[in-house]
Amino acid sequence: MCFIRKHLEWFVFSAGLVLLALMSPENTGTSLCFFDWIGIDYCPGEGLGHSVSYTFRGNFEAALQAHFAGPAAVFILSGRIIYIWKELYQESKLTTNKEQHG
Repeated sequence: MCFIRKHLEWFVFSAGLVLLALMSPENTGTSLCFFDWIGIDYCPGEGLGHSVSYTFRGNFEAALQAHFAGPAAVFILSGRIIYIWKELYQESKLTTNKEQHG
């Protein structure tokens, strides 16, 4: 249980970024917006997935047109993943040192 708890956040963020990077930004399939599913026309994150996908392709103009927060989301989520990995690495290093020095 502790292993899952320690690794869940970076794994979910990484999987989401990889899936959005692989998604075609031109895809106009079913919306994942909760508000759209319950019949409300307004969706605050509309275009965010397309924007992230455009960002991974280096098309920043299209990314900003799809949603202004897409490039920032990629930057923030990548930074969070790196931060978590750094913490886990330091934690494992401390655990190894404690085991070696008793």
